[in-house]
Amino acid sequence: MGCRGCNQGHHHTNANNMCGCEKNKCFFRFKAPCVPEMNGVIPPPPINSSKVCEIYLATDEAIANGQYLGLGTASAIFTRNTVVIPENAIITGIVLNVRDNTLTAADTVTAEVVISRSCGFTDPISTGVIATVTGPNTAENPNCCGSATASYPINKCDLLSVRIVTGDGALPFGAAVTIMYVLP
Repeated sequence: MGCRGCNQGHHHTNANNMCGCEKNKCFFRFKAPCVPEMNGVIPPPPINSSKVCEIYLATDEAIANGQYLGLGTASAIFTRNTVVIPENAIITGIVLNVRDNTLTAADTVTAEVVISRSCGFTDPISTGVIATVTGPNTAENPNCCGSATASYPINKCDLLSVRIVTGDGALPFGAAVTIMYVLP
């Protein structure tokens, strides 16, 4: 499996699980592993050759309508499911995967990036950065992934999470979201 954004078919062979093509990207700085191609979903390109970074939020817990997704957590409390933005940046995209949660043709699941510029003391701000998965999603007809591009500025020290909207019920097996951003 090669690295995304790399024209070479690198395989992880060194001690810190890094590909040579990643040394000039945020992946190396944060020592995260390579990100494989995402089933045909192509993240947006970087703006002005900026550094591309990703935030990964996921849980295996059930996520109910209106709950927030965090680092292995999900609940109705925004502040318990946040990460902090390390530098001023621009969100360039979002990818949502509802995994093997069964959806009917009438079901829609959205994931919206929400932020707080007030340390979580006030309600989170909706960014309009939304990925949508529209059913059906079944073993016979897998359709679990949705994505969107964006250009939304975020600030150093903003708190960030993703609000999951199912319209009804919950996703019993959780979900996973990747948020792409660039450092201008």
